[in-house]
Amino acid sequence: MAVDRLSVLDSSFLELESPNHHMHVGGLGIFEAGLRYADVVRVLRDRIEQVPNARRRVRALPAVAGRPLWVDDPDFDLTYHVRHAALPAPGDAHQLGEFLSRLMGRALDRDRPLWEIYVIDGLEGDRVGMFRKVHLAMANGEAGDPFSVLLDEGRNELQPEVGRFNRAWHPDRPPPRSAVLADAMGSRLERVRQVGLAAVESLDPRVGLPRAGAVAESAFGLVTRLVQGAPTSPLNRRLSPHRRFATATCQLDDLRIVRRAFGGSINDIVVTVVGDAVGRLLRWRGHETKDLDLKIMVPVRVHEGATHQPGLGEAFTVGDGVVGVLAPLPVMEMDPVARLYRIMGELAGLKESRQAVAADQLVRVAGYAPPAMHALAARVVSGEQRYNIALSNAPGPQTPRFLAGNLLEESYPFIPLAGDSALSLAVSSYDGRMHFGLLGDRDTLFDIDRLSDFVTESVADLRHAAEVHLAAEQESTS
Repeated sequence: MAVDRLSVLDSSFLELESPNHHMHVGGLGIFEAGLRYADVVRVLRDRIEQVPNARRRVRALPAVAGRPLWVDDPDFDLTYHVRHAALPAPGDAHQLGEFLSRLMGRALDRDRPLWEIYVIDGLEGDRVGMFRKVHLAMANGEAGDPFSVLLDEGRNELQPEVGRFNRAWHPDRPPPRSAVLADAMGSRLERVRQVGLAAVESLDPRVGLPRAGAVAESAFGLVTRLVQGAPTSPLNRRLSPHRRFATATCQLDDLRIVRRAFGGSINDIVVTVVGDAVGRLLRWRGHETKDLDLKIMVPVRVHEGATHQPGLGEAFTVGDGVVGVLAPLPVMEMDPVARLYRIMGELAGLKESRQAVAADQLVRVAGYAPPAMHALAARVVSGEQRYNIALSNAPGPQTPRFLAGNLLEESYPFIPLAGDSALSLAVSSYDGRMHFGLLGDRDTLFDIDRLSDFVTESVADLRHAAEVHLAAEQESTS
């Protein structure tokens, strides 16, 4: 019987979780009128085999037995995970936000598979909401998110292959203790072998020295930023268990016009919008932002200078891929175009300097220590005062998606709060629109709805500046 362990990184998310720090991600989908709870249950029941861990739970182990296991849940009940709720009239955005805020403040049940879906009736216009939570230990790509298998590209629902995705499910028994212990011992021996191979290859100066230099340079740059810490900010406080949620949206074309006028990437523009909105919020509260330069954890894509450390796996890579960097967030800058140019320069410089180290590198190195060390390493990497705000920006499909023939109209992601950072933002594009999911600590971000308004205002100001710039360019060339 196979022993299926959580990865080092996935295990660390379990270790990081505490009553005040929830390690679940997810989002809110808004569907047109007509979607029913029974439709969601039926479609997911047909397709759930496409999500490997949807019917599996985590089995914790003593340190000597290695990392936790994925095991089938013999008591799996789909209707426990897919829940039905309704808002009272009028079902407006404020009511929905309050309901979701309470759901986000609740940890997932570790005795069950680590996900939940809520189908929410009663939204304005008879629309239907779908809120989902998935633990980071499970959310390792689309295969870990039950929501990913619910959507179709057309109104005609795709039926599962007969005999493949709708067969009866019989849970496997967990592996015996002897198999778990033998697997743990084998894993330790394999790690020793990999480290030995890496050491031998590193003796070749043509190979080892350039790699060591690249990795050391990257690690030094990141560690320096971590040690320096983030500036003191009203947005950094000891977190409570409770959350607030808000959303904002704009046309994707708004950001494309800005890009056409001033250059940069959509990601640069999103960071600019966030910096402006946060600055407006702080000034609205009465805080002075003239000398305040916050730090934001933001994803960037690095294309060049990739290096690979042998024996450490593909995750230990510096270069190509999306990585997280600590970047200044110039909330003091009042001019939207100047703010954009500054952010473009900062992010370009970070990518060119190899300080963009893949976030899972440091955590995966902890895999060479016993499981008790994973929590320590992960907590150090996720220590307080490293940054003020976390941002995740991911492109989504630009064509409509449907569930049981019902159109998905809006899709808002969210990411958890970490350390003492009381605000995180997740942004996704979908069908021509940008959707901002804002998550805040309930005590610190009591005015998160104002922040949502400021996001909208910031986009409008940037677009106006871009239109003025493009009009002037056109006039000068005519």
